[in-house]
Amino acid sequence: MKRKLLNKVDLISIGLCVAAVLPGLLVYDRLPDRIGIHFGINGEADQFAGKWVAILGFPVLISLIQAGLCMTSNLLNRENELSRAEKVIRFITPVQTYVVQISILMYGMGKLASITTIGGILETVILLIYGNYAPKMRRNTFFGIRTPHTIASQEVWDKTHRFAGALYIIAGVVCMLLTVTESHPALLLVLLAVTVTVPFIYSELLYRRIRRRESAGDRIYTEEK
Repeated sequence: MKRKLLNKVDLISIGLCVAAVLPGLLVYDRLPDRIGIHFGINGEADQFAGKWVAILGFPVLISLIQAGLCMTSNLLNRENELSRAEKVIRFITPVQTYVVQISILMYGMGKLASITTIGGILETVILLIYGNYAPKMRRNTFFGIRTPHTIASQEVWDKTHRFAGALYIIAGVVCMLLTVTESHPALLLVLLAVTVTVPFIYSELLYRRIRRRESAGDRIYTEEK
């Protein structure tokens, strides 16, 4: 059966990303001529653009990226149907797009002093979602923790993603606490870096442990013969 470059789920997710231009159009008359489109670690704007760039730029860019990712995923996916985890991942990007776009508009209208809190809440939600679905993600070459060892070994893939799922949930709770207590934004970046890096280290250590176990089993088998 020939695979489609874009299936119904893909088209809906891309359409939702495109539709993120609507909030900007609705408040167009209330927006200033220059709007912050990039924010520093302190949550304040450090780059500005005109109204139309602010309204169209981010949603259009993310829509193109989403289309490219969906097509690449479908080409690499050996299955014709998306798993439930893959469907959920498809819709994380539209949610992020709306949150970021609305935050930019609110900041431009002076209704949001800093986007740091919004960023922390968004990071918390994403970590909790990934934490729930990571253990259910089937082995593939596009989503998840992809290393030569996780791709080659079902055992390494499963154990790594179970570990990562628990880690993501813990990180999500910590992220929420850091956001509520208004901790320094750098701590959120450190937390994210650790959360992304540790599962890759775990998969490498797990692979080496399995290899040692298999080597020991081969030696015992040889000696018994």
